[in-house]
Amino acid sequence: MRDKIRETLNSLDSASEQLIAGINRKLDSVSKHINGLQLFASLEKTDSYEKQYDEMHYFVVPYKLSAAGFSLHTTRCLPTDALEVNDLPKRRVFHLPNEHYETALKSYLIETARELSETQTADTPHSLEELADSIDNLDRKLTYGMLLVGGLTALVNPLAGAGIAAKAMLPGIGPTIGKYGLRTLGSKLSQQQKKKALIEAEKHVLKQFTSADTIKVINPILQELELALRTTEQEHDPLTDFNLATGSLPELDGDRWKSLTEKAVQHTYQELLQHPDLHTKACLGPEDIRWLKTMFKEQ
Repeated sequence: MRDKIRETLNSLDSASEQLIAGINRKLDSVSKHINGLQLFASLEKTDSYEKQYDEMHYFVVPYKLSAAGFSLHTTRCLPTDALEVNDLPKRRVFHLPNEHYETALKSYLIETARELSETQTADTPHSLEELADSIDNLDRKLTYGMLLVGGLTALVNPLAGAGIAAKAMLPGIGPTIGKYGLRTLGSKLSQQQKKKALIEAEKHVLKQFTSADTIKVINPILQELELALRTTEQEHDPLTDFNLATGSLPELDGDRWKSLTEKAVQHTYQELLQHPDLHTKACLGPEDIRWLKTMFKEQ
């Protein structure tokens, strides 16, 4: 079954550099690379809600090994008793190290959407039709994984994401996808269709940042990570000096953002910590490694 999962996920993005599946037994964590950006997705449930939401958290995690200078971690957070398909009010929360990362993220997403739209030409075979075929054969046990991957793809490639997420939520809509969804998008596009797809892709990305149900916050833990990566041990040690990570987020109810952020950082850095030869390139000093390991132990 695990081999089948890996084979299926491997077909989701043939243009990706590599699909590195980090799927645990509950299928609640997925990681991959798209256009050089390290992407993660996870599903979390918690009791710490004052008012219940179906939330999608986008963590922009400083990461110097990425060409973009950050990785993107999305976490879908639900109340403990909520179903994955529900009628709860939805909201998005963008977690940024500082205000400059919002501009960097917008620029990256728009450029990626543009590139993905422009590659759908008559001379370039596209993977969407293959993807639709793969989705048709998915086992229902992959529903969580498809929701997560669909959420990531919808942000980076709006042309495909909606169909993937819809299939994950409603596993029986194969004919609908065939008539209106991925296979249609996978067909040859005219120049006019390509231009329209590009405009829609850019609108979709910008809408994520401006819609009424979107919250943007400067996350203290990410703020501390950004500071730690650009300072030496003599300039700043997160364990012995002041630590921005102890700050609060009054924009959000409860403290669940802390554990969600720590898990996002852990998913991003835990493998890297096992490769000392990359620490200098990643701007990780001994003080940063000590701080990260302390954080991860608390998870």
